[in-house]
Amino acid sequence: MSDHPDPVAGTARVNGIELHFEIGGDGPPLLLISGLGQHSGAWAGVLPRLRQRFRTLVFDNRGTGRSAVPPGPYPIDAMADDAAALLEHLGIPVTAAVGWSLGGSVLQSMLIRHGRRLSAAVLLNAFPSYTELQHIWLDALIALRRSDASPEAKAAFAMPWGLTPLGLADHALAMQGVRAAAADPYPTSHAAFEAQAAGLRVYDARPGLPTVKTPTLVLAGAEDVLTPVAQSAEIASLIPGARLHVMGKGGHRMIVEYPDEVLRLIDGFVR
Repeated sequence: MSDHPDPVAGTARVNGIELHFEIGGDGPPLLLISGLGQHSGAWAGVLPRLRQRFRTLVFDNRGTGRSAVPPGPYPIDAMADDAAALLEHLGIPVTAAVGWSLGGSVLQSMLIRHGRRLSAAVLLNAFPSYTELQHIWLDALIALRRSDASPEAKAAFAMPWGLTPLGLADHALAMQGVRAAAADPYPTSHAAFEAQAAGLRVYDARPGLPTVKTPTLVLAGAEDVLTPVAQSAEIASLIPGARLHVMGKGGHRMIVEYPDEVLRLIDGFVR
């Protein structure tokens, strides 16, 4: 029998919308913020381990999972306000947080707008603002989502941007990931994905980052081609006292490919 409390799931009406959340585990609080078009299930592979060390809160960003799908676009600042309002609703005055990809943009906004609620922040495979190539990548991804391609084809398209060549070379294992993504019980609608994308592609954290006072770890993978190390280095250079750590391996989904190393770094910094 586990010594850890069973996770509690629920829906909270905050910031004018309903957000689905789940909280469980023992230890200091830890908030996880998911990436573009992803719901809280993105953390499923590491959540049990995190809950052994932290009282871990995951939630579905607006437009994803079991949360509300309001009309878009979804500004990043509004999504940061969602997360801050959820913490208020749950009676969590201060927490550490990890933001992955788009979640890293949401967390940067929280650092700027709601820093008093954050004891520590880990920006995982994050970026301060979109590059020209990222805009073109997003255009292609939206066009593919609108197409008649199968869910498996759409999932496979994203894999080279997220996995390392080593991960992609194992086709049988990669197909397991493709099938899992295609079988998502809570798929994000095209409208909601594009609403998140519209907010993400115009967000620029750089003007506000020098005001951040929260201890921050900027964690990148040397093999990340979607959000290259240079973008993490730019974030770290703008946040006073931020620590930049570049793993010698790992791409945009390094927490999936190399969870042991990533969790060790997160745990060591947050605790």
